[in-house]
Amino acid sequence: MLDLRIDFASGTRVDVDVAAITRTNLHAHPNALEIVYVLRGTLKTRVSSETFDLDAGDYAALNRADPHILEGSADNVTALVHIDLDACREIDPFAGAMMFACESFDLPRYRRQEALLRGMLLDIVDTRGTPGADGTATELVRMLCGSYSLADYYQRDRPLTAAQRERFLTLMAYIHSHVDSRELLDDVARAHHYSKSYVSHFLKDTAALSFTSAANATRVMHAERLLLTTDDSMRDISAGCGFSDVKYFTRCFVDWFAQTPAEYRTANRAAVQRDNDIAPVPDDVTADLIRQHRRRVGSPSDAPRLSITPILLKNVGSGADLFAKVTSFEHTRSETPDGPPARRTERRPHLLPLRIGPAELDNGALLGSLASFADAGVSPCLVVEYAGRESTATLVDALAQQLRDVGAGAQIWLVYRGAHARAAVDDLVTEVFARHGVDVQPVLMG
Repeated sequence: MLDLRIDFASGTRVDVDVAAITRTNLHAHPNALEIVYVLRGTLKTRVSSETFDLDAGDYAALNRADPHILEGSADNVTALVHIDLDACREIDPFAGAMMFACESFDLPRYRRQEALLRGMLLDIVDTRGTPGADGTATELVRMLCGSYSLADYYQRDRPLTAAQRERFLTLMAYIHSHVDSRELLDDVARAHHYSKSYVSHFLKDTAALSFTSAANATRVMHAERLLLTTDDSMRDISAGCGFSDVKYFTRCFVDWFAQTPAEYRTANRAAVQRDNDIAPVPDDVTADLIRQHRRRVGSPSDAPRLSITPILLKNVGSGADLFAKVTSFEHTRSETPDGPPARRTERRPHLLPLRIGPAELDNGALLGSLASFADAGVSPCLVVEYAGRESTATLVDALAQQLRDVGAGAQIWLVYRGAHARAAVDDLVTEVFARHGVDVQPVLMG
């Protein structure tokens, strides 16, 4: 059975288990947000179409009803914190329908929250089964609802206003509850008395998210559950998820899962039925690990260990929209964070992200044309994806050399995914500056 409901004790909204995880079956929690916090070893976390490798100190927020598998190392110990969001509606009326992105954005307003959030999770685990755990969970949910929703993930330049946040969550809740409609944009606009253009622009301006991306992401996730829990035909699933036809359904599903719906069903149905391979952890071992992690929770000035959420930017929002959000933040933030933004007296530069790989460097034509972008009033940003230490270093070295040869100046962004790559990326950025005098901007993409 895919759906595994958490049996919350009467009058409580949090349930905690600490386990040595070898491998779980493929399951989902329809009535709970799950936060997995790795206390020892490593944990491979597969959530729908994404897989994350977590080290000790990393944690992942698994939104309710998200199918997931956990696979741990031989020495793994993981805390599993389940929160009953339906019991938290007095904290936030949208809590039950909210998608969380529990992630440090490495921005000033989140750096102080990072240590606090980790400390609260450790408190909940340490006091599990007592009223204190429930009280801390209440404050944790309040923080998540206020700062870590999907909209907050993309709204990097400034917090959402209360009205923007309510409107965004209302629209997303409608999309989730009417996923079978083929005329979803028309339905959303009509139900909320907006024009279709307003709905589309509001989502994009608020969360760097096109309406089509939001709708298709929701449809594909619903289709995943039907593939795992029913024997419905592809035609029936396509229609039930609001896709115009099976061909379009298949194309959207492949975009997310890199396999067809039929292939996904064949590969994963058995994982739903298999037994879990997990073991309880003695209380004294858990207590010792918690003490170790409390010592590691750094001050707000320390570089945070990034948490991870299964919402990758490349899937939910378009790259251009994301880059527009990030660059807007970089060029509009005040030099004095506590004061009002400085008045601009010149036009904002237009940045153009350009992905650079070995093919783009082979003929040199792209770099040779950089001057033409400047003539058009556009500043190119050369985007390199981190693909391992040696190959990425070779590519960045070649890029820096070609920029020097053609006498061109351009920003270089080094894009990476996952907290495990952060240290290697930082080392590479330092080495590139030492060798070439070039500042490379690291960009975390998920």
